[in-house]
Amino acid sequence: MGRRVRMAAVDALGLPRDVVLGETVISMEGGRTMVIENYRSILFYGDGCLKLLTKNGKISVEGNGLMIDYYDEESMRVTGVIRRIEFEEM
Repeated sequence: MGRRVRMAAVDALGLPRDVVLGETVISMEGGRTMVIENYRSILFYGDGCLKLLTKNGKISVEGNGLMIDYYDEESMRVTGVIRRIEFEEM
C-alpha cells in the first residue's frame, strides 16, 4: 500500500499516525527528560549530542549531560539538560 493511500486512510478513519505510518513520537517531561519512540538507530551518542535515524529522516538532540537511561528496538529515554531538538527530513 502506497504512502498516499495510508495517509488518506489515517486522515479518513482518524487512526494514530505513529502506529500506521511509523512516525517518530517525542514526549518531553520538562527540559530534562524525553522519550523517543519509533526510531531506527543511534547514529551518534555523546555527553552533549545525540543523533538518531528515523524512518523519515534524522533527529539531533543537543544539551549537557545527556544520558540514555534505556533503549530497545522501539523507544529510548534520554535525560540531561535538553537545549535543542532538530529534525532533518529525507
